Amino acid sequence: MRCEAGRAAEVVQMTPVLVVDDSESIRKLVQAMLAEEDFTIREAADGEQGLAELRASQEPSVVLLDYRMPKMDGFELLQRAADDGELLSKHEYIIITSEAGTFPAAFIDLVRRLSIRVLPKPFAKEALVSSVALAAERLSAPGETEIPTLPEE
Repeated sequence: MRCEAGRAAEVVQMTPVLVVDDSESIRKLVQAMLAEEDFTIREAADGEQGLAELRASQEPSVVLLDYRMPKMDGFELLQRAADDGELLSKHEYIIITSEAGTFPAAFIDLVRRLSIRVLPKPFAKEALVSSVALAAERLSAPGETEIPTLPEE
């Protein structure tokens, strides 16, 4: 019989990761780093492709989202996910960017309100893997349970 920690690690690694970044080299680097840890990776080259992937996805994903991209940037993708509701609650988002110190105030407010982690580029493999694993754990955590009410007297 496998231990609970072993099953939890397996569930985390089974969570797909969507890398939304206009840089092919970043997408390939992330894929190489996470593939070593047995994560399944999908890619999107811009926010429009990323949004289409999220809408088509049948299962929850960890989304590594670049901030600055052509067509639709990470800010707009997050706004659309927040407006949709289901896209926001179904997936876990991590912003990967080299521009963390220059975000506009509206984006900072959105990231804080949605409790989204920012992982600055360049990042170490350990930081990437632990961020993705934590996000995958959050996705696999049991949903909120309803608090029972006391019978009326």
